[in-house]
Amino acid sequence: MVLIKNATIAGMGAQRHDILIHEGVIQRIGKDIDCGACFEVVDAEGLVVFPGIVDLNVRIRDDILSIPNLEQLYADAKNAGIARFVLSPRVTPLMENQTFQALLSGRLQEDFPRMHLAIKALRDEARTKLNHIATLVKNGIDIVQENSDINGNLLRRIYEYSKMHRNLFFVFCENQILNDSGVMNEGEVSFRLGLPGISKIGEISETAKVAQMSMHYEVPTLFQALSTRRAVNLVADAKKRFSRLYAEVSIHHLALDERACDGFNTYAKLNPPLRSPQDREELIAKLKEAKIDLLTALHSPKSVIHKDVAFAEAKYGIDAIADYLPLAYTYLVRAGHIGWDRLAELMAERPAEILGLEKIGKVAEGYAANLILFDPAAERRVEEKSSPYHGSMLCGEIVRVFDGQA
Repeated sequence: MVLIKNATIAGMGAQRHDILIHEGVIQRIGKDIDCGACFEVVDAEGLVVFPGIVDLNVRIRDDILSIPNLEQLYADAKNAGIARFVLSPRVTPLMENQTFQALLSGRLQEDFPRMHLAIKALRDEARTKLNHIATLVKNGIDIVQENSDINGNLLRRIYEYSKMHRNLFFVFCENQILNDSGVMNEGEVSFRLGLPGISKIGEISETAKVAQMSMHYEVPTLFQALSTRRAVNLVADAKKRFSRLYAEVSIHHLALDERACDGFNTYAKLNPPLRSPQDREELIAKLKEAKIDLLTALHSPKSVIHKDVAFAEAKYGIDAIADYLPLAYTYLVRAGHIGWDRLAELMAERPAEILGLEKIGKVAEGYAANLILFDPAAERRVEEKSSPYHGSMLCGEIVRVFDGQA
């Protein structure tokens, strides 16, 4: 048994509690717990106990599915306190073969139990052929993911399959035709740099279309990494008719704006793009209004060879999982926008509920002891030149991660 003393628990107000852990499960939370048989007592004075994070939008390095990349991702997630995460199916090779998927699922369950798989709805680069959705879902993958700007009839069929098999549908709302070869947000910075811009109307119009389909078919749908106020509002309005629609926003779109791309900084090239300062402020307002359901680190690391090139040629992506909690604390809690309780809901409780996970996502009796000891008083300057946060001060650091059972 392990006893954590004097803990300030995210999700339980400001009072300090003790936490008793036995065999990876939180047995008791209370005051002045006595544990004579404990093999370890941890003094958490001055620390915050945060639930293990659940991130539903994680990508592997360079989108190459290999055992070394899986092992690196898994280790990084564990060190960052990620209790569960969904691996994006935007990988090479594509998980479209039933035998390959079955073998991979078996290996994952054995070696990477905190990772959940999703499958792409379409299985060819031309985006004209449906994947073997029914077969793959029957083999244990209950998340289907696709971009919104595919053939409308194919999108309708995906919804019909999803309704039939009761799986989740994760959708990224963009319109590549409207994007018109844009590489960053269409605005003041793109104009100054002479780069083609990505208009907000693509995300907004696609969100409206998908929201209507989601309501019609009543399929639980996660709108991935929204970056505009109007898109978030569209999801919130659609929820009034069908509640199982979820608006996800990345921490970076709440912390940064398009000015991070100044100097042709490819490390700030994300998809969706970082928007204007006003857009960022509007998203923070939506967060305070509780119209954003969950956050993501939008972890999508790219090798230097894909970033140290001309801006237009650089790959989209950011290596962000290690600093996810410090970023959220710095730019949301420390900045006074939300409190610890709301942050725990956005980063752990709500995404765990969406995945249907039991006894995950909260610091509560009977829940898995997936816990993060976080020191909010620590500070460090971001020295990595490959980070869009280079030179910024981050507040807080992870002191220890407990890996519970569930």
